[in-house]
Amino acid sequence: MNLKNVQIKGIIVLGMLVCASLVTAFSLSPLSRGTYTYEIQTFSSYDELIDFLNSNYENYTGYGWLCEDVPAMAFSKSGRGEAGDNNGVVGTPVDFSNTNIQVEGVDEPDIVKTDGTYLYIVADQKVFIVRAYPAEKAIILSEILLESDVYLSNIFITKDRLIVFGNSYKNPLGYDTSEYCWWGGISTTVIKIYDITDRENPEFVKDIEVDGGYFDSRMIGDYIYIIATEYSYNIYGVREGNETINIPEIAINDVSRKIPADQIYYVDIPERLDTMTHVISINIYDDEVNQKSFFLGSSQSMYVSKNNIFLAYTKYNYVYPIPLIGGSSDDYGESTILHKISIKDGDISYSAQGDVPGRVLNQFSMDEHDGFFRIATTVGNVWDQNVKSSNNVYILDEDLNRVSEIEDIAPGEQIYSARFLGGKAYLVTFKKIDPFFTLDLSDPYNPKILGKLKIPGYSDYLHPYDENHIIGIGKDTIEALDSLKESRNLDFAWYQGLKIALFDVSDFKNPKEVAKIIIGDRGTDSPALYDHKAFLFDREKELLVIPVNLFEISDEIKEQYDDYTGSMYGEFTFQGAFVYRLSLENGFEYKGRITHLDDEDILKSGYYGYWGSSSISRSLYIDDILYTISNNMIKMNNLETLSEINSIKLV
Repeated sequence: MNLKNVQIKGIIVLGMLVCASLVTAFSLSPLSRGTYTYEIQTFSSYDELIDFLNSNYENYTGYGWLCEDVPAMAFSKSGRGEAGDNNGVVGTPVDFSNTNIQVEGVDEPDIVKTDGTYLYIVADQKVFIVRAYPAEKAIILSEILLESDVYLSNIFITKDRLIVFGNSYKNPLGYDTSEYCWWGGISTTVIKIYDITDRENPEFVKDIEVDGGYFDSRMIGDYIYIIATEYSYNIYGVREGNETINIPEIAINDVSRKIPADQIYYVDIPERLDTMTHVISINIYDDEVNQKSFFLGSSQSMYVSKNNIFLAYTKYNYVYPIPLIGGSSDDYGESTILHKISIKDGDISYSAQGDVPGRVLNQFSMDEHDGFFRIATTVGNVWDQNVKSSNNVYILDEDLNRVSEIEDIAPGEQIYSARFLGGKAYLVTFKKIDPFFTLDLSDPYNPKILGKLKIPGYSDYLHPYDENHIIGIGKDTIEALDSLKESRNLDFAWYQGLKIALFDVSDFKNPKEVAKIIIGDRGTDSPALYDHKAFLFDREKELLVIPVNLFEISDEIKEQYDDYTGSMYGEFTFQGAFVYRLSLENGFEYKGRITHLDDEDILKSGYYGYWGSSSISRSLYIDDILYTISNNMIKMNNLETLSEINSIKLV
């Protein structure tokens, strides 16, 4: 490609994609705050787009763009083992577990998926298709391999389609490829769709690549919605006095066109528009691809309902003050900016913009119910001696105007987990003890805190057991000795082992902890604390499985230190899946544990334990078989006895 002072790169679309489908009428009611209209706007020409980017250029200088060129992505597949006839599966599975998701009907991508007969696994930068049922005849049928410049993220499967997501990189802005790239170049989101009717021979269907790093995706019915983001300094730059512009590309089966300037949108708001967000919808079973590009703030969290995508990011107002709904920038040091994008049958339209004080923790801090959007935030920091932290729950209408709030919850603490379930919500805050709050949101104009329970420890993730019980997964804690608190002038507690608790909320005003287990000592951790897809629970089977990185302190050490070892880390002893039977009658009953490690792995583990390729990251069941998956292996165990039935090496 020739270099120019102003260089415009193309966007790829299907020939079938009609330009008019991208030119959708947008509507956004002005909020009339200050001189900003808060309306969605677009550019009349590329010159206007360049002027817009140039006006923000000084905010983005100092970043390195120079990068070596990388080869194009490629695809290959290879069979493994003697699979035989795909139709030779003996028997039909009765039931199987699905990915743990937040919203019913809104599937989330993951590194492991199953349809009850086959497993689809992202491991070793490949996608493995495994005939998993029956377990005794489990075998790898095929592998999908993408070249090394594509980093695989996760996948979807639906009927006879497999959708693969990844990131790649390319030489930004046409610079000399011999120069060193310390920023990493421009990331692109790679989407591959395969027909997997014949699992031994997946057939490539469609290749889509769009500028911007892969952020997240959801699947609703036959449509997949993908979010990709890129910084403005990767689109526009000035080097040696010359302007260079890189209009983002979307590539579909190597056919390309550029995005017209009047199909790039921005919202007239006072915040710095430093990021372009691409929203892509794909109909899995035909050639329909829809794409909209928006200049928005840098998205940090995403919540998706069946009808809307909500993108959230934190704005620090003491640097870039903005007016807040119902307050001023002097009242709060940080706020969460919200963008609502409506989605329906593949259509994409910008719907509303709003903001609330504070910052969100993750996707579970947000929810949409009966046309109202609910969000939980924390303002400030627990260790700030000047400004005490506090927590809030806000309810917004369909235009993201605030209609009610509960503020100043648990001053001096911060939110560790939240869960919205219909007209109810649950909140865990923490500094040295765990207040578990129950909130009544049935009247969105009059939300109330009804109950509070204070117990040692905290929960990082809350999961419904049934309508009257909640499972909490987090850490146990021990309050620091008075001598330490005095010497450090801090009031705190030491994190300890992994804690799983069962809360009874049948009396919503008086929640109770009715069962709990503590796994290991200080240092014990689990992916389930920060990734809900690592958590497996089935109420009917009374099954709870969680991957654990186990650290333990010997009885001799505990006796030596007079049972107070709050600040002492344990020694790594195990990594694998802990399996429990959970019922209301008997609470947590330990059934056993499964590992993919051998003795040599344990010996080679370092101070931080073992997080290598043999670490179990996912578990699922098909009929009466428990499958545990690491990057190296699939292991199959009897769900009742945990006796090993079979195993397959992936690497």
